[in-house]
Amino acid sequence: MAQTTVSKFVQAVNENLNLIAELKAAVDIDSYYKIAAAYGYHFTAEELHSELSQQSIEELAMKINPGIAPRAHIDAD
Repeated sequence: MAQTTVSKFVQAVNENLNLIAELKAAVDIDSYYKIAAAYGYHFTAEELHSELSQQSIEELAMKINPGIAPRAHIDAD
């Protein structure tokens, strides 16, 4: 199965420290998508939600929210 854009993005988040730092500084969901787009990742909220819903809370915390505080703006619901 081909890897989707959003799954490639999630993988990049695991590997790219600059991307991680920028995402941690995002203040809202629009900023989050703009940062992803600047790195060449274009996807919808539905695609992001679908990808993230396949992962455990622990996996999400390590990939998307490596900081201490809750990141409510990332929740695409």
